[in-house]
Amino acid sequence: MTNNNFAMLAGCKPLFDQQDHARMTEISRDVRGYSDARQYSFFRSLFALTDVSRVLILGVYFGRDIVFMLETSRRCGRPITITGVDKFSDDACADWPAAQKLSTWSEAGFGPAPSLAAAEANINRFRGETDIRLIQRPDEEFLLACREKFDFIYIDTSHDYETVRRQLRRALPLLGPGGLLAGDDYSDQGTWGVRRAVSEAAPGHALFANWIWIATREHILPTSPTPKVA
Repeated sequence: MTNNNFAMLAGCKPLFDQQDHARMTEISRDVRGYSDARQYSFFRSLFALTDVSRVLILGVYFGRDIVFMLETSRRCGRPITITGVDKFSDDACADWPAAQKLSTWSEAGFGPAPSLAAAEANINRFRGETDIRLIQRPDEEFLLACREKFDFIYIDTSHDYETVRRQLRRALPLLGPGGLLAGDDYSDQGTWGVRRAVSEAAPGHALFANWIWIATREHILPTSPTPKVA
């Protein structure tokens, strides 16, 4: 990994052409999710302009982002490995409104709950020879237990302030030299607090398409020590 990855990606013009649009449209029709051309062009630019190869994604849902990564990395001729972590459960997420905290996904109006089986089925149709590992586990448990290093960590679980703030700190030890942290939904609207959390923890971060934040290890501010009780 080189230290130029951030500069190359932060200052680039998003790569996205008619072929990308056609593949994105096809995938989006087949794989449930919220990601669109912003995420697809980000991954396309990421694999075209950097030397990222070992990928960790926190938040798999039904697998659309992973399939986007598969398609864009192949187009760029970049072999990658992907580790995807998700709780894959029907309980509420931390960024849901208080009135929906006791609801299922369907009751809350979010459609079917994500499942490991559904994500695997979607991803397997596109995976080819790529090494992909899906792990059913809360991200906070995985981040504390994992001893691997990754070139790129993509954060896309609950978008509330406290979750994003925690993930930024706990993901840092898993980031290899020259590695990148990123995530989407850069907003503080409603129950979200992504913009605030990233701005506080990584004040030198960059934005891609005004929606996806990018940072390196050097951008993350050190945590303040816990005051000692007299």
